[in-house]
Amino acid sequence: MNLNGMKFTGVANDDRRIAAELQAMGAFEGQEEKVSIFSQMIEAVGQFVTWMRWKGEVGVYGCRVGAAHARKMEAIHLA
Repeated sequence: MNLNGMKFTGVANDDRRIAAELQAMGAFEGQEEKVSIFSQMIEAVGQFVTWMRWKGEVGVYGCRVGAAHARKMEAIHLA
């Protein structure tokens, strides 16, 4: 379990590592409590995708270049 009680992979060590990296990115700042389990699950998936993009960008470019912005623009496009 991570800081918000979400599971990303189901593996405790991986979940803690992903949560720590997301926290370092500022992903948990200013979040209000969700009322439904479904919304928590969707948020966990979204943050996991952001984390995967961030890891890919760091691996390719050596820095984080815009995973959160890309996720926001993709959500707007799909909405």
